[in-house]
Amino acid sequence: MKLFFLLWILPVTLGDSHVTCIYSEECMLPCTSTYFDIIHWYLDKKAVHSFFLNKDQLDYQHEDYKGRTSLLSESEIKNGNISLLIRNIRVQDEGRYRCYTADDKTNDEKYVFVSVEAPVKSVDITLKDDTVICTSSGVYPEPEVLWSSDPPAMEPLNTVSRTEDHLFTVTSQLKVDVITDTYTYICSITTKDTRYTASLKQQAASELSENEFTFECPVTKDFNYTLTLSFSSTVLKYDSKTSMEEISEQWRDKVTFHPENGTIKLSHLNQEQLGTYTCESTTAQYRYITHTKLPSRGVGTEVINI
Repeated sequence: MKLFFLLWILPVTLGDSHVTCIYSEECMLPCTSTYFDIIHWYLDKKAVHSFFLNKDQLDYQHEDYKGRTSLLSESEIKNGNISLLIRNIRVQDEGRYRCYTADDKTNDEKYVFVSVEAPVKSVDITLKDDTVICTSSGVYPEPEVLWSSDPPAMEPLNTVSRTEDHLFTVTSQLKVDVITDTYTYICSITTKDTRYTASLKQQAASELSENEFTFECPVTKDFNYTLTLSFSSTVLKYDSKTSMEEISEQWRDKVTFHPENGTIKLSHLNQEQLGTYTCESTTAQYRYITHTKLPSRGVGTEVINI
C-alpha cells in the first residue's frame, strides 16, 4: 500500500480533455494509459473511483458518487482504456477530473474538464392582460432570453431562480402597450448549445363561404412534429413521423388537414361550432399553439407558436 502513496507524488501531467455531460444522463470521461495496476479518479479532493489489486476499491469513495461510477471491462482496462462512466449526471459533477494511473515502476496523470448542460426542452408562452409571459425551467447553465416583436414592445423584465438541484427557472415578461388585431411575439431561450423558440402570433383566418373556413397551423419541414386540433374536445391528431392522422368520428366530414403546410379547412359547421379552435404543434425545438376564433361574421385567428 505504501507504493500507492509514493507514486502519487510523481505525476506526469498532460493536456486536458473536455467533455460536455447532459444532466441526469450517463457520461463517459475518457482516459487512456499504459499503466493500469493502480487507478484513481479524483475531482479536486473528492475520491471519485479507485481500482487496484484487480478490483474496484470504493471504501473511500466520496458519498456524492456512491452507486454512480464504474470503469469499463477488465479487457478494456488492460488495453489501456481507463475511462470512467458516471451515471445520473448532476450539476455538481462539473469540474476538472484527475485520472491517475500507475504500475510498480512509474505513473501517469491526465485531466478531463467536465461541463454539465441541462438543455432547454420546452418553453411556455402566454398572453395575460397586457403582458406576454415566456417561461422555461430545469435549465443549466443560466439561459439567455431573446425577444422579437411586431409591433415593437418595451424592454422585457427577466426573473431567474435556482432549484435545490442547481437548475435554473427563467421567466421573462414583455409589456405590451396596445393589443392590436395582428401581432407577433417571439421568445427564444438559449443555453450554450441549445435553443427553444416560442412565438405568439395573431392573424386573420380566411372565410371561404358561409360556415366554411381555412387557416394554417404553423408546422416545420425540418423536424418531425405532432399536431392536435381541439374544440371543447379533441378534433384531430397528427404525427408527421408516422403520418398517422386521427379525426374524431363526429368531425370526419367537417375537417380536412394538409400536413405539408399545416392548412386546416373546416366546413359544414353549425352555429354551435363557430367558437374558438386550438391547434397545437410541437417539435424538439419549437411549440406552436394557434387559437382560431370563428365568429358568424369575419374571422380572427390568434396563433401561439411556442
